[in-house]
Amino acid sequence: MPREMVLLPYDPQWADTFKQIKADLLVIFGDLAIDIQHFGSTSIAGMDAKPIIDVMVIVSDIAKVDDLNPRMERAGYRPKGENGMPGRRYFQKFHSDGVNHTQHIHCYEKDNPAAVDELMFRDYLRVDPASFEAYRQVKREASAKFRHSPIEYTDFKTECVKAIMKKAKEYYAE
Repeated sequence: MPREMVLLPYDPQWADTFKQIKADLLVIFGDLAIDIQHFGSTSIAGMDAKPIIDVMVIVSDIAKVDDLNPRMERAGYRPKGENGMPGRRYFQKFHSDGVNHTQHIHCYEKDNPAAVDELMFRDYLRVDPASFEAYRQVKREASAKFRHSPIEYTDFKTECVKAIMKKAKEYYAE
């Protein structure tokens, strides 16, 4: 059974779920964690989203995250290493169906440009209604066209994301 790219209307419960995940991760990461942020579509009030909580853990030393793999596995996370993004450590938690994801944990060392961009994108969607709506519409279209293809779903959104990031970088440079 392939993963499904099904969007749900924004659910305020996602923020509460993040708070519990954060508390659990603080126990696992301890002093290695500098900050833990909710990002991605479930962190943006009003945004349609796949019901996957994206969490960013900013750490003091990315190499030390690998030592936490056994603890993360005991907590139900599957370690994926960099998973295509140098300088990141990535973990997935699965739905009881064993196919669909419920949580993604992204670990970055402080000041990693990818982390900065992810948070900037989130923050900009929270302040620019036109970009918010453009992104919501492209997500809906991607979900309708590529319901069973995560790669095509993501690729379809790329140009919209790039355009919003360009605006976000200009906005925050001021």
